[in-house]
Amino acid sequence: MAKKSSENVVKAKSLFDHLGGITFKKDKWESLSDMDKKSFDMYMVNRFLSMDMGYVELVNEIQQYTNGQLKNRELYKVYLDVLPKKKSFSKYIKGSGDSKWNKNIVKYLCIDFKVSSREVEEYLEILPKSEVVQIVKKYGITEKEIKEWLK
Repeated sequence: MAKKSSENVVKAKSLFDHLGGITFKKDKWESLSDMDKKSFDMYMVNRFLSMDMGYVELVNEIQQYTNGQLKNRELYKVYLDVLPKKKSFSKYIKGSGDSKWNKNIVKYLCIDFKVSSREVEEYLEILPKSEVVQIVKKYGITEKEIKEWLK
């Protein structure tokens, strides 16, 4: 059922409400409001369920059928029937957003190689420092500055 705030505005269920409805509360699809049904996102549900090591293989098998074969309703019912009734917490695994490379070095190498910063960071793993210094020096940066950036 949709949540009501103190202002009596009806809100759709969040991702975590849907996960709790599938795993712990065992809410039936038919009991969800139209707004709740529209807010069910099978990609995000699969993503979060796969954070639990006990569900990884199951989610992997089921998500093969979410590319057009299973509708939200069917996926919800499969998880409702297959997953055990238990409250669980899975730590979300996210990539680190910080680069270990100086942004100025990355910027100049992006310009020189005409590639994305992600690709430049891969290049930096294999390029010798002397070559990086040579490339960045072409843009009028002093060797002292470059060495400071490479620390």
